[in-house]
Amino acid sequence: MQGSTQPDGTRAELYVRSLLPDGHTQQQAAVIDRLQGLSDADILSDITVQVIGRQIPSTPAEARTELGLFALNRVSVFQEWAKRNGCSLDPAFQVRSVNSEITGEQYRSIVFPIQLLAEYDGSKLRCVTPHTTDGETVTVTDRLTMLEGEEELALSSLERASAARPPAQSDLPAADTIDEDSDPPLPE
Repeated sequence: MQGSTQPDGTRAELYVRSLLPDGHTQQQAAVIDRLQGLSDADILSDITVQVIGRQIPSTPAEARTELGLFALNRVSVFQEWAKRNGCSLDPAFQVRSVNSEITGEQYRSIVFPIQLLAEYDGSKLRCVTPHTTDGETVTVTDRLTMLEGEEELALSSLERASAARPPAQSDLPAADTIDEDSDPPLPE
C-alpha cells in the first residue's frame, strides 16, 4: 500500500497481527483507511502494512527466517526509540515462555500487539505506537487522531532506524545460514 511519492517524507509502517476474530480485523481495516486518508492529505508520503504472526522467537537462533530476523530487528529498534524517549512499549510487546507442542521444549517468544504503528521521517524513527509515557498509554487510534490534527511530537527521533523490508518468500535463505551469534535486546 503506497501513498504519494514525496521524497523522504513522513512514512508509516503498520504491523497487524494475523488470524484475529472479525472485530479486530474490522478495527485494523479502519486504521488502514485512516492511514490512507492521511496519505491522501499528504501528511504521510508512504504507507506499508506488514502482517505478522502472534509471536516471534526472542533470539536470532530461534527465528531461523529472514522475516523472523526482520521482526526481531524492528523490536530492537523500537525498544531503543522507547528508551531514548523515556517511554515504555508495555503492554505492546510482551516476552513469555512457550511450550512447544511438537518438541516439548520450552522457549521464550515476543508477543506482538494486535496493531503497531511506526512513523519515519526519512530513515529517522519518529514514533512507535502504542507506547506509554508519564503513565499514559497512547494507542494507535490516539496517534492517528494526533496526526489528523497535525499535532507536533514532543519525542526525539532515532537516527538511522530503517531496516530493509523483508524479502519475498522465494528469496529466503536456508535456515542453516542464519547468524546465531548475536541476540537483540528484549523489550523491558
